[in-house]
Amino acid sequence: MTVDEELGRALTELTKRLTPEPDPYGRVRARYRRGRQRRLGGLALALVVATGGTAFAVAGPGRTTQPPPTDSTESIAPVVAWSNKLLQSPPRGAVAQDSHYVRQLSDTLLSAQRRGDFPRLSVPLTDSLPPEPVPVSAVKVIFVDDVGGKRIALAAFVREKPDQVTGWPSAAVWLVADAGASAAKLASTASVQGVSDALEPYESLAVDGAGPGKPLQLAIAPADCVFLRSPLPDGGTFQWTPEPTGSYLIRLPQDQRPEWWRVDCGEVTRLMTAAPGSLVSKPITDDQLVTALAGGRGTVDEPRARELMYQWAQSAGYHLTALPRVVWGGKGVGVPSGTANGPQSPGEPSVGSARVTVLAAPAVGGGWIGEVTIDPDRPRSDGAVSTGASFTVMTDPTDPGSLLAVQVDDDAVNEEGRQSVLVVTPTAATSVRALRDGQEIARADVVGSGAMLTVPGPTANLVVEALDTAGAKLTAGRVADRGAQAAPAVDAWNQD
Repeated sequence: MTVDEELGRALTELTKRLTPEPDPYGRVRARYRRGRQRRLGGLALALVVATGGTAFAVAGPGRTTQPPPTDSTESIAPVVAWSNKLLQSPPRGAVAQDSHYVRQLSDTLLSAQRRGDFPRLSVPLTDSLPPEPVPVSAVKVIFVDDVGGKRIALAAFVREKPDQVTGWPSAAVWLVADAGASAAKLASTASVQGVSDALEPYESLAVDGAGPGKPLQLAIAPADCVFLRSPLPDGGTFQWTPEPTGSYLIRLPQDQRPEWWRVDCGEVTRLMTAAPGSLVSKPITDDQLVTALAGGRGTVDEPRARELMYQWAQSAGYHLTALPRVVWGGKGVGVPSGTANGPQSPGEPSVGSARVTVLAAPAVGGGWIGEVTIDPDRPRSDGAVSTGASFTVMTDPTDPGSLLAVQVDDDAVNEEGRQSVLVVTPTAATSVRALRDGQEIARADVVGSGAMLTVPGPTANLVVEALDTAGAKLTAGRVADRGAQAAPAVDAWNQD
């Protein structure tokens, strides 16, 4: 019986014994993938904040994985089946065609694991005893090749029993050494680039140091699947082209460009995602800032706008089809500063004395996504240094004649259920009002093309009007959808 047949039979038996807990696949993805994927800086990562009376996390538009719903009963079986297909696929890569090398690498990794050389693949016993290596029945080399001056390998560790927390039957280790490295060198702990407690059907890696400025990128799927790529669509549709390498994809630093990747298995698209990277690799230039500020309303803090543009463009990646632009900037628009547990603490700075910056950018799939960032003049007692909210609209909010209304606090701010809505107006507006079923429910003055409305929730069906000095309506619009809506990404490994 071959090694592949032994592995297949072992994994089949493990799968039969699995007793799924609620959403184990989601828990695996939330716990492990988010922890090991290379992340770029920005609001999506850095800010866990409190605004308008409640604490929440700023969710950037580039976020590709979400915490699983607590009441999910999604089965792990389809994903394990696809993981099994990746595990049983023949090793890919030129070096992988050397069966003697592959056997050496597999045997060396198995011995290293049984010695406890991989701390992430160990199980704590008690406080007084050292961790014990996870019992592994076999190691399967999935990929090994010399790429960009590096020898890169992906190996799967098949557990004797599924992980006690996630129910996952196999782990994954990425290894990186110099090109031409021996099996012993590649299997050493110094070569470990990343360890995941779950071998997923789609695995990817970014390797720094393979070229100037950008990391080398590698992704792999089961052998029966194919990769396709498309340039970043700019107001049009994706234009997909098959990858010549078939079931895996490599991007050297000099070959990288704004694009999306797709994995088709048979006639079904199992994955569609933005490639790693973003529209900016260096801080925003003066010319880029001038373009971003053109048409921006209010009084914009240009250094802060430049910083936020860079952070958000990096975290959003290729979900944006152009760099963010400034919609509005200003201070002292009356943003509330209480907390969800009660009124603000003594000495708590009023968020009304704060700097506000609103950015927006066109998104893949159509429409615009944006971020509201509120920087208090003094630190808050709860440690928050910045607050914010994300939004989605279908029309261009950077048009100086447009109206933008964004809810900037949570749905349950206080006992009265009142909500705070930031409104950006045309320059000629002097006041704004909110209407529900044609009846005015709130009104506020406009200062520097900005106003803060406090309205009884919910905000979903509100119409907001901008009025001139005579009380005539200049323009109107609805409150923007909350959150940066996902681009047309696909993750269908959990479907039969």
